[in-house]
Amino acid sequence: MAAPHSTAIPVIDFRRQNMSLEWHVESGKWTACTDAPPLVRGIALIRAAQPNICVYGQGGQLHLQVGTHQYALAESTPQLKFLRDSASFGLRRRFMVESATGEELFSHAYWSGQGDEFFRWLTARAGDPQWRTANGRLWSDGVEAAVLRAS
Repeated sequence: MAAPHSTAIPVIDFRRQNMSLEWHVESGKWTACTDAPPLVRGIALIRAAQPNICVYGQGGQLHLQVGTHQYALAESTPQLKFLRDSASFGLRRRFMVESATGEELFSHAYWSGQGDEFFRWLTARAGDPQWRTANGRLWSDGVEAAVLRAS
């Protein structure tokens, strides 16, 4: 399930509409681009206290990276889940990445309103095998930032 790569990939920042980044696959870290690249290959969620997260296209397939952990987004695995905690009246949310066997690979709980709608955005799209396949190919070749945001 891991997808080892060693390169820097141009991506956009999920929260900052006009910010482009170089995503460093080996370290799961990023550097800001001084000039926006003509084409980008993914989208990243940058957070100060949490591992950075990026979804990018490489080799015709989408990959999810959480910190240094990399997962190829195959047709239906890993499973991405977005849950609302009923005990908190839906104010607490949880994003989970699970293997095909149900093993929890990553979990992040947060209060709604913290601006982490990246998880809802990603889960809604990545649950569709056709979206994974089409965007894996498209993003691997590189797309304009506006096209990627619209996908």
